Amino acid sequence: MSAPHLLATLRRRAAGLDRTIVLPEADDPRIQEAALAAVRLQLVRPLLISSGKAPAPEGIDVLAPGDDPRLRHMAENIAASPIARGRSVDRIQEQLLDPLFYACALVRDGRADAAVMGAVATTAATLRAALGVIGVDRRYQVVTSCFLMELPDRVLVYADCGVVPQPTAEQLADIAIQAAESYRSRVGGEPHVALLSFSTHGSARHGMLEPVLNALEILKERGVDFPIDGELQADAALVPAVARRKARDSPVAGRANVLVFPDLNSGNIAYKITERLAGARAVGPLLQGLALPVHDLSRGCSSEDILDTMAIAALDAESMARPDPRRQA
Repeated sequence: MSAPHLLATLRRRAAGLDRTIVLPEADDPRIQEAALAAVRLQLVRPLLISSGKAPAPEGIDVLAPGDDPRLRHMAENIAASPIARGRSVDRIQEQLLDPLFYACALVRDGRADAAVMGAVATTAATLRAALGVIGVDRRYQVVTSCFLMELPDRVLVYADCGVVPQPTAEQLADIAIQAAESYRSRVGGEPHVALLSFSTHGSARHGMLEPVLNALEILKERGVDFPIDGELQADAALVPAVARRKARDSPVAGRANVLVFPDLNSGNIAYKITERLAGARAVGPLLQGLALPVHDLSRGCSSEDILDTMAIAALDAESMARPDPRRQA
């Protein structure tokens, strides 16, 4: 799918699903603007969490944690699960008064289909709420993130650019699988996954390469159903002419559409450079590996970014609608 049409297509797909997306940062004007636009466009059903500091937009459903008669029940449900990790019911109920935690609890309770937050809160705060209430999909070791990078001629997935600072080989393998799933579900088509480094197929040798090389072996052992290769330099992964010189027999080189970075430094720098110098539209960070859909926003996001993330959250809720015992604690 060409880049200019991706987000419009995602919005059209989401509009037919009638999903409820909870937005816990109701005092932010961008959130209110996005909620009103979502109603006007019939994109999703927004649900705001009120702190009482700003009036709610007309026609938008609003909840307040302290007024919810199910708060104790939700706390008890979490306390009875493995993700409680020794927290008492009282402690969890106190946490649920925080709009971020409460929004995640509404998703867990089935009263919302997904949550979108981070216009005001940091990624760390979003992760604390999501991990404390929803937890990691049991298929994975770690929650990670990806960005959809819209360029004039293509759409790429970059991962991980927002969560895991120094991933192990096992975590890199999880990142690769999650990012491939993100490409399939959001962009469409077959993911071609490149494990990036400063070396291509042994052109350099250094201990820093070991996690990348080991991740490739782990992925082969897991029998993933998509083409993957590494270690690859970025030019070998993306440019056919360079791939023919550096990695002629690679199933990925020259046509990679999912780029897995070896650490958070390289991933975060790369997505910002691609956005600012190449004119790409960066959508994310989209969280991957949670048992239920919660998505983060950049604190520099616009109301349009929020709308796009709400659409993606609705699509994720649809794909995760059927119960899977592997997912949730």
